[in-house]
Amino acid sequence: MNVFLAIALTILSCIVIQFIYKIIFGSKDESQKHETENDIADPVASTENASNETRPSGKNKKRATWKPKTDFSHPWLMKNLKGHPGNVLMVDFSANGKYMAATCDEPNSAVDPASAAARRRKPRDRRRPPSSSPTSTPQRISTEELAEALRPHLLSPKRMWALGYPLEIEPNSCKAVVYINPPPRPRPPQFTSFDVNAPEFVPGGSQSDSGRGSWGSTPRSDSDEEADAVEHLCVRCDKMFRMTREGEYVVEESCVYHWGRISSDSRYTCCDAPFGSKGCSSARFHVWSGTRPGMNGPLEGYVRARSPRGGIYAIDTEMCYTTAGLELASIAVIAADGRLVYRSLVKPSSPVVDHNTRFSGIRPRDLARATKTLRDVQNDILGFVGNDTILIGHALENDLRALKLLHSAVVDTCALYPHSRGFPLRRSLRALSQELLGRSVQRSSSGHSPLEDARAAMDLVLLKVHEERAQRNRVTNQLSILQPYDPLISAA
Repeated sequence: MNVFLAIALTILSCIVIQFIYKIIFGSKDESQKHETENDIADPVASTENASNETRPSGKNKKRATWKPKTDFSHPWLMKNLKGHPGNVLMVDFSANGKYMAATCDEPNSAVDPASAAARRRKPRDRRRPPSSSPTSTPQRISTEELAEALRPHLLSPKRMWALGYPLEIEPNSCKAVVYINPPPRPRPPQFTSFDVNAPEFVPGGSQSDSGRGSWGSTPRSDSDEEADAVEHLCVRCDKMFRMTREGEYVVEESCVYHWGRISSDSRYTCCDAPFGSKGCSSARFHVWSGTRPGMNGPLEGYVRARSPRGGIYAIDTEMCYTTAGLELASIAVIAADGRLVYRSLVKPSSPVVDHNTRFSGIRPRDLARATKTLRDVQNDILGFVGNDTILIGHALENDLRALKLLHSAVVDTCALYPHSRGFPLRRSLRALSQELLGRSVQRSSSGHSPLEDARAAMDLVLLKVHEERAQRNRVTNQLSILQPYDPLISAA
């Protein structure tokens, strides 16, 4: 009986405790539930409360509900966001405080979504500085129109002779003659000192004189000199050196020279040394160009196109120094539309003395894998070059001499853009490309590129043709405006 009474009292006490708990803590749970429902219904208000709770100040003030306005006073509310054409209505931070959220109204005018997407796809590149001289490529024209425009610029035989182009001695002889008129090369000042105590020299008049001359050397005839060796002028250091007929050096002497040009302030561009100073570069041997000032010839091994094929091509070659002078090492041919027509490495026929890598870009490994000879390249060139084909180049006479090609229809950019001080001075291709095309050529430390130089020459010619067309159009418009008044024509 006592056990049942204890169980009943325990159950009754649990019911009383539960009832008291609901009375005390039930109001708090209902208030929390009500706040949760309000947060779900108003996410903006909950975001604001959460952002307020994350602030270090500890203040938890509930913001008033945002109401739309028609008049905006804050400067941010007067602007447009990127990619949104409407005005900004509200700006606020996210709950974690890392991002900023904003809302915009819809614009009245329609916006092209393609243009907006294009603006988003092209971000501004702040790392690339704007170029001072933008590169310009002249507009291509048809071959027939270009050929007609270049007819007045074809070099005459007299002009080709003065510029050093190879010309045929007799028809169908395949023998050429070249007249070299080198430009005046500055010489360092030489000061001669006189010795007042020097003995008077009388040729053969003194008993002490053995008749061998002032230096005690036995005079030799010209025939003996020619039989032993031939004297050449080094094109780098302007010193004379001797070679045998077989191409061997009589005296192996190193060449010390300046590879740069002489600037306007009489300094070398390679090392900024004053004019006349000792060279800054050295080579193992002296080199020569293969020609001499004045008349050269008759020269054998030249070829000429016999049948017409049409077309316009720009040619540029690179050469290396051999025992026989400059010989062809690389060639590139460009068509009028800019496409590459022919490019090849060429194996020289004589032993190579200097690859001239600084300017030609040719290295020993390049010539080691070259399989074509000069005769092979000549056959390839004559496969698409006819006697009426117009060839374009810068100082093209050097390229034709290296190719041993006789051609009469040529356009030289040296003649199209002459030097301000006249012939025989010439403007370099690098200066013309930089000034007129805004393009940097021949600036690589690994040497020149024949493909790049040929395209630059073709673009310079196209630029000249477009300038002449524009000038003719201006003159025609001016003449039509300045024509005298004719009442009969006006009445008609």
